[in-house]
Amino acid sequence: MRSSSAKPTTSMGWSPHSRDRPGPTGPGAKVGAEMTEAPMDPRLRPEVFWARLRSALAEVPEEARTPPTDARVGAVLVLLEDTDEGPRVVLTRRRRDLRSHPGQVSFAGGRLDPGETIHEAALREAQEEVGLHPDSVEVIGSGPTFYIPPSRFWVVPVAARWVTPHDLTENPWEVDEVLRVPLTQLLDQDRWRHAPLSLRGSTWAWQLDDDLLWGATAVVMSLLLDVAVEDWNRGVTPESLGDDLAVRPWESAPSWQRRARLEGDLPAIEQSQLPHVTAEQVRRARAWADERGDDAVRRAEHAGRALAHTVRRLRGGDTDGVVVTILVGPSSNGAGGLAAARLLATAGAEVQVLTVGAPRFPEQTHLLRDAGIIVRAVAPGGLESVGPPGEVVIDAMLGIGAEPPLRALPEVAATWLRRYDVPVVALDLPSGVSADIGLQGACITADVTVVIGLPTVALNEAIVQPYVGDTYLADVGLPRAAWQAAGVPMTGPSPFSKGPLVRLTAEGRATDAGTPDQAELGAS
Repeated sequence: MRSSSAKPTTSMGWSPHSRDRPGPTGPGAKVGAEMTEAPMDPRLRPEVFWARLRSALAEVPEEARTPPTDARVGAVLVLLEDTDEGPRVVLTRRRRDLRSHPGQVSFAGGRLDPGETIHEAALREAQEEVGLHPDSVEVIGSGPTFYIPPSRFWVVPVAARWVTPHDLTENPWEVDEVLRVPLTQLLDQDRWRHAPLSLRGSTWAWQLDDDLLWGATAVVMSLLLDVAVEDWNRGVTPESLGDDLAVRPWESAPSWQRRARLEGDLPAIEQSQLPHVTAEQVRRARAWADERGDDAVRRAEHAGRALAHTVRRLRGGDTDGVVVTILVGPSSNGAGGLAAARLLATAGAEVQVLTVGAPRFPEQTHLLRDAGIIVRAVAPGGLESVGPPGEVVIDAMLGIGAEPPLRALPEVAATWLRRYDVPVVALDLPSGVSADIGLQGACITADVTVVIGLPTVALNEAIVQPYVGDTYLADVGLPRAAWQAAGVPMTGPSPFSKGPLVRLTAEGRATDAGTPDQAELGAS
């Protein structure tokens, strides 16, 4: 393999290849468009395109292309070959029965193996997925790291020039087809589309011959075009394309049953059999209970017990010596998190509490401190001085009254958390997800969510599913009469007839491809 140095140079003495190399058209390679006799776009000429790309990659700061040390890290190979009409990018269509990003157009790539560099991982994954010969490419450099919220991966794109093209062979376990897409297709305005984000704005998408290019792969391609092809979009922004050219592929993404994360047998119920409640109905049900002496402190105790039980099962049935970090807000959820802190400490866990606001019941933190449990307030400047979280994190920051997106101290805590590869247990909903609206902007991505009493209407939304993970319903003692007083129809047997913690199954729920927010750049 011919590789540039870790810091690509911008030396004008670099000599591009003297002739273009049309790629092979044998098995396993689908050409995105037929070769034409039209003159090459001058912006795509090798001496122009590659010089601009090398220069741009050389200017990426080291910190921007370096993922967090303790995060989930992956690498993708942005493989480009020269042809008579300009560069062509090698993509894959993932199998539709994969659990991760099923059916999406993507670069070859995957998670780093222990001891691998980013470049080594990108080349190994391309070899495994499409049979690429590592010595047939020249690695140009790495682009800026980006974060994929649904899977909590930090991914580094590695740009490479395919100097000796050869036939490629799909790995049938991962890849449906290899796609070789001319950049001229991406410059063709008739193919431009946009994917609206959950909060505001859009990202670029392209209608290829038979596939839609969108998500994180499209974000990387738009960045590449920004730096390597002058004025490629003619000043057009994706959101300005209008509703007629908006695409929402997550609405038809393949789906899987949620993967069970807790050890042991727990009763289960299909989520669709339960009523889904609004934030106002939850408030009214709680108010009904409060008026009758069944107050928030008692409910917090039940919620904390459910969280402690969840952590115990997540850790194989034993919490002795397990380090648990609990993010606590000023809401009823925060009170549940503080109750869990006390119960987990009693069960032998090493507990650290990080608060993102004054606790609703200050006496809870007084008790914890007196018991020798660390309680720290999150500062606006960040959590670098705190160090990494424990082996499990509980998200008990925001309750049903919070409106998205994340902001202020909860946003600081969430930004810190995404830098670490640790399982997250959320109480009721991951912080940043609205009980009524669902997903609107950045939020915590949970591995397990413990829902209190009844699921909220947000859990009906497919685009929320990648963020809640395996979902359980916890009994906090709100009687049926409280829900009925709040206007919730309650029929049939109690969901807790077989136990106080019940797994919610959900047929037809989307995987991590089922959300519009596929990538965030500069999120470290």
